Amino acid sequence: MIKIPFIVSARAGKLLGRENFSNPEGAIIELVKNSYDADAKSCLVVFDIVFKIEKDEDGIDKKILNNDLSNIYIIDNGEGMSKDVIENQWMKIGTGNKETEFISKDKRVKTGAKGIGRFALDRLGFKAEMWTVSNDNNGFNWKMDWKQFDNSDKSISEITADLSDNDINIAEFLKTNFNHIKINNLFNEVSFNTGTVLKISNLKDDWFEKDIAGVFKSLEALIPPKELNMSFEVNFQHLQKPKEFGKVETAFFNDYDYKLTAKYDAEKLSVDFVITRNEMDIDVIKKKFSELYKNTKAPYDLKTLENKVFKYSKSINELLELEVDENNNKLLKDLGSFDLTFYYLKYNVSLKEGYPFKSISQKERRNVLDKFGGVKIYRDSFRVRPYGDTDNDWLKLGARVAQSPAGAGQRIGDWRVRPEQTAGIITISRKNNPDLIDKSDRSALQENDSYEIFKNIIIKVVKEFEVDRSKILNVFFKHFKILNEKLRENEIQRRAEDLVNKIIEERKVVEEKLYGKKYNSVDLFQQKRDEEERKKYEEAFKDTFKAIDDEKIEKDNEEIVQIRGLASLGLIVSSFAHELKEIKNNFDDINDLENIYTDLVSNESKKKIEYNDGINIIKSLKLDTEKIIHWVDYSLTAVKKDKRKRGNLNFIKYFDSLSQEWKNVLKNRNIELVIKKDTKAKYLFRAFEMDMNTIFSNLISNSIDSLDMQIKPAILVKQHF
Repeated sequence: MIKIPFIVSARAGKLLGRENFSNPEGAIIELVKNSYDADAKSCLVVFDIVFKIEKDEDGIDKKILNNDLSNIYIIDNGEGMSKDVIENQWMKIGTGNKETEFISKDKRVKTGAKGIGRFALDRLGFKAEMWTVSNDNNGFNWKMDWKQFDNSDKSISEITADLSDNDINIAEFLKTNFNHIKINNLFNEVSFNTGTVLKISNLKDDWFEKDIAGVFKSLEALIPPKELNMSFEVNFQHLQKPKEFGKVETAFFNDYDYKLTAKYDAEKLSVDFVITRNEMDIDVIKKKFSELYKNTKAPYDLKTLENKVFKYSKSINELLELEVDENNNKLLKDLGSFDLTFYYLKYNVSLKEGYPFKSISQKERRNVLDKFGGVKIYRDSFRVRPYGDTDNDWLKLGARVAQSPAGAGQRIGDWRVRPEQTAGIITISRKNNPDLIDKSDRSALQENDSYEIFKNIIIKVVKEFEVDRSKILNVFFKHFKILNEKLRENEIQRRAEDLVNKIIEERKVVEEKLYGKKYNSVDLFQQKRDEEERKKYEEAFKDTFKAIDDEKIEKDNEEIVQIRGLASLGLIVSSFAHELKEIKNNFDDINDLENIYTDLVSNESKKKIEYNDGINIIKSLKLDTEKIIHWVDYSLTAVKKDKRKRGNLNFIKYFDSLSQEWKNVLKNRNIELVIKKDTKAKYLFRAFEMDMNTIFSNLISNSIDSLDMQIKPAILVKQHF
């Protein structure tokens, strides 16, 4: 018996890299992370993207990438690479040096661990070149043609790169290659005695302006926030658009209503809280509402409000409302310690409510939240995607609002914060939190027991803020409730008195006409009768006005409940978006089933009725799946956020989209949807697409219900504006 080794094909190695970098944006982020791991203080990302104009098949000018002239550069002033590192680590796929040596010389915890980061170069372009200078002042030039990996006949050991000595000065080298003021200024400010230059050419993506802007936005979210005090900055330049980009700014919140920091100590099994209240105008409170705080105790007294900051601690079992037992304690300790900084920034203040809120700049807050909002996770100072992305409400804060829609001060503990008004920074590390592990494709954290308890702790921490804010505002809610009730009673009293006075005055006029005598204001009997009559009328009218008001309030509340119910339904659909998309993706499996079934059945059996029965069952499955896919697409499209925003709606394109959404449903009912339009006309109006969907979907549904399904009718939708 002999032992034989496995041989890995070159193509398999390439697929490994592609699996981990499904999009070019992620590949650039990985290379920037490599700069951080190399102890770089500065990293420069440069896009040199040149387009050319060619005519398409219809003779129309089309802008396409000029691959001969376009390049991407990643430049850093890190420690560089020696020849030994290039040969034994950089060229070794799956190297584990970052797992065993995960602390850098500059005491940074390295972000990489799988040893496949260099395949990010392959994801971006077919060719890559590197210049690197290490601390020993030796420089090297490395060149790689990634097309070699496409040869399935080669094993991975037959793939080679070119390496040569190259004694270069990085700063001078780049000044020579970039005639760009901002880049030259950077080289004058930052030392590049050591470092690495990566050049990617023969690019695989078109890199239009919106794609490049997307990378810049991702880097803003990736780079460690200023609160973490990390000495690492990234500059971003587009040579063809020199004014559009620059230094990548990171999140920093100095204007907020609430700030809460929570430090979970896994050894002590406790959480230390620091809450900073910055929402209320203390001067206004002291001037107008000081009476409300006569009998209050810390931390809800006027003195604590004036100090803004207070601290307290809770055991983790108390926070989570868990029983103290050995299994729970082990899970909580194995999770490891971590920190959370949570911000609440409301961006609208209703002045009519009378609450003593500080004035805010709605526009600035919206801009900050659009850019840096969401509760994000940072491992060893670098962002873990997709947590905190615009469409990633991973803590289900929106669902919590739908389930408990109470106002902030209405009932203590029932108010829930909206996800779009939050920002957060959660810091974990490979060292302290080894059970919080990336998925193999780096798309998120593995959803194991540690992740679930981790998420639960964060939700409970957020609830601490929610309870605190609702207690603060409950004082004002009760005050204004009493005040408004008095105002309401006074208004009802006034309305009743006005009506009674009017009735009595009219009665006097009638009596004078009937009896021919004037009203005697001195007659005591008459006065007493008038007073009793007045009270009787007033009480009756007050009860009537109050009942009318109560009925109106109840009706308004019913409408609010219906609206919230619809919002909840949208959240439910959004929550199951991933699962619904999985259903769509499984459609190809039915086609595979049909092919497998046909291959397995012999030619003789195919003549039998049973074979045709099997084929009919598969066809029925395919038809049902097509219906499911249609409704999945329709449901996911219907709840998109952009459809709930008012904007310029192109009705020509809208009706084309509407036709596609209803296509399968109408086809199954043997109905044809005909849309007549003037393609030369431009129908642009400011509207909510969600409202248009409601209107036209109802019209189509009503038409379907009213038609005789035995004939083939046509629904005619004309555009008259």
